[in-house]
Amino acid sequence: MLIGLDVGGTYTDAVLLDENAWQGKDAPYVKAVKAPTQADSVLPGVLRALEEVLEGEDPNAVKRVCVSSTLGLNALLTGREDPTGVLAVPGPGMDPALFWGEGDNLRILSGAEDHRGIAVAPLDPGAARQALRAFAAQGIAACAVVGKFSPKNPEQEYALRDLARQELGPDAPVACGSDASGALNFPRRLHTAYCNASLTRTAGRFASALDEAAKRLRLNCPIVIMKADAGVFSNAEAAGEPAAAMGSGPAASLMGVLALLPFPGGRSPRDLLMVDMGGTSTDLALLAHGQPLLAREGLRVAGRPTLIRSLWTRSIALGGDSVLAWDEGKPRVGPDRLGPALALAPEDLGQRPPTLTDALVVLGRARLGRPEAAQAAMDALDAEAGRKDGARAFVDAALDRIRQEAESLLAEVNTRPVYTIRELLVTETLAPEAAVLIGGPAGAMAPLAETALGMPVLVPPAAACANALGAALARPTRTADLYADTLRGRMSMTALGIEKSIDHRYGLGEAKRDILAALAEEGCDPAQLVFAESFRILDERQGRGSIIKIRAQRPAGLLRERERP
Repeated sequence: MLIGLDVGGTYTDAVLLDENAWQGKDAPYVKAVKAPTQADSVLPGVLRALEEVLEGEDPNAVKRVCVSSTLGLNALLTGREDPTGVLAVPGPGMDPALFWGEGDNLRILSGAEDHRGIAVAPLDPGAARQALRAFAAQGIAACAVVGKFSPKNPEQEYALRDLARQELGPDAPVACGSDASGALNFPRRLHTAYCNASLTRTAGRFASALDEAAKRLRLNCPIVIMKADAGVFSNAEAAGEPAAAMGSGPAASLMGVLALLPFPGGRSPRDLLMVDMGGTSTDLALLAHGQPLLAREGLRVAGRPTLIRSLWTRSIALGGDSVLAWDEGKPRVGPDRLGPALALAPEDLGQRPPTLTDALVVLGRARLGRPEAAQAAMDALDAEAGRKDGARAFVDAALDRIRQEAESLLAEVNTRPVYTIRELLVTETLAPEAAVLIGGPAGAMAPLAETALGMPVLVPPAAACANALGAALARPTRTADLYADTLRGRMSMTALGIEKSIDHRYGLGEAKRDILAALAEEGCDPAQLVFAESFRILDERQGRGSIIKIRAQRPAGLLRERERP
């Protein structure tokens, strides 16, 4: 048995799956449940979802729990991540403020390393301490430290990390850019390190909640977390690298759509637009030839371009529980979420605005809770603006925002070469033939979405729990790093237990063949190259050589991929 768990800002979904029965069955899961996610702690929602899905089942029969979550993503989308300062060491010729944006949480420090990783200008510890003390005075207790060429030599970053923990506290989250990625894209590495630092505490609490839930329910199986590229890693690894998991919610949704294809009646268009609406956010993605696309440069979230390997998705702060407001006579949906629909929480009537779900209830598109509470809240909101058509106006505004974002995503994809998760190059223009809607509000939104999006809308079976189903079926990925130094004459792949002697003729081509062959022997065939670089070095005696760094991994996919028509 397998369990998929998707922890969203509003609900926690769980599915129990019989892996042996997963081959073309109409009901691919044994049981599916939905529990509210509490704002102050995820543990109650996780416990309730797992308790209900395991009721009457033997916990020892569960082989794996795979978890996806939008908590980190939602925090960044709504500006609720931990306040985080950034210490940047760009060296000469680059001003990080040009790609950082506004805000007083960026401090640029002296010091530099060249493209070989050799320190050519020292750090100023006094200036670093002054910047850190300024952060502390602002209430900032997390920090990212990033040097321009730190993947070649992280010593200056590590020195700043030690200073940050002295000034901000020994337990302060401090993320180094060199730990986030070995790639040399300084702007993206800066944002990646920021995301890691700002989400460290959230990830730590999340990991603790999962461990506590497993302990209480006597689950002795591995707990793994989905990554933004639909791979998985351990709960402990996710706590140490939270940015890699913050796109796991959309990744799980895409895996869920793949698991449910082809839809009943054989409706399985070649190119699809996915719209996954939760309570707090909506995720958009495209499928080409029935496969998700890879974001080759990295995940972009809340305007931050990162180096996080990810499926190509777009997330917006708009969901079923987004608050409604009139803004200078125009309907505004979100980005804030203050609670569930008033139809479900009538005791809050008069204390907060209605939600998008309340508007759907008023229009008769959703039947839940106490419709009179939703109507009363909408009437009060309309009265403030002198309107009578609020419910429809807010739903139309939400759908129009989704349409605009979908068109923008499609235009972005069609302006550059793109790859699917199978590394299939898509050269023709993508033109979605239909949209697939999943998530809690999917059924309510579908009839109106067809008009707004201008294409057929499909709502697959298990639409409400497709994300948890995708998590349950996500295939483990295996990552390996190769490091070669031709001056020292050694090549190693530590994760695979491989080390061998090489000579000066060993190059990038040989290294790529070696790492792919090693992963194939581990059963990870095919494998993909994540990044590969080679740069020249000199030793103290002017000997010439090369440093080669490569990362490769088994691509994402489903545990048992069914035959596609």
